[in-house]
Amino acid sequence: MTKLTITLFLLLTSFTTWSQEEVYTVIIRKQEVKKQSRWSLADWLATKRRISLMDQWLALNTESNIFEFVLDYSKFTFDEETSTPEKEFKSDVGKFKMYVTFLGLEAEADQNKSEIETRKLNLSARILGSSAQTTHFNLLFGKKWLNTKNYGDHAPLFFGIDGDLYLLNFLGLSGSFEKIKKKSANDYELTGEQSRYGAFLELWFLRLYYEKRFDHFYFKDTAGQNNRVKRDGDAFGIAIYL
Repeated sequence: MTKLTITLFLLLTSFTTWSQEEVYTVIIRKQEVKKQSRWSLADWLATKRRISLMDQWLALNTESNIFEFVLDYSKFTFDEETSTPEKEFKSDVGKFKMYVTFLGLEAEADQNKSEIETRKLNLSARILGSSAQTTHFNLLFGKKWLNTKNYGDHAPLFFGIDGDLYLLNFLGLSGSFEKIKKKSANDYELTGEQSRYGAFLELWFLRLYYEKRFDHFYFKDTAGQNNRVKRDGDAFGIAIYL
């Protein structure tokens, strides 16, 4: 009888403990479900803000034009500093840009009587902005061709970034930076960089702009001497967006 009583007591205790654990688990689970489905004013405001930010991002970065074309001409007046005394030159610079959504192909050439004439062809990838006539930033990668009078011809690769920042619907700032990858040719090792910054005034498809331009090229000879060609100056230009 005593053994039976003890056995029944143990079974009852185990069942009670198991039941308490099950009840506790069920209660906690129900509370979690209620918490997940609970609605509050703070949650509604946070959700509304997230949706608003998503809509704003989509509006700024959704492509409104599949194809874009840009024709650009500028007159670049600069002082060229080399091993000879500094001289002033004028250069005619032409550009053509073509974009398909966020990808672009760009070409540029200048014509002058200074130490260097340049041409370039590059790809462009827009990482911010919906068109070439909105606030945007582009990553650049391509090739330059430099024809020089004293250091031979060079064809290095380059990478860079450019962009526009609109202050008003018709007024903005622009800038770019390009870094030339080191390349050896004709007994010279070429390095350098080109940078631009300026402002523009825009009316529909027409843009008038002013830029400060800085072109610095370094030609290192076999003796280790660096020969610098520095072209700093001002440019006035016009661009047509199609």
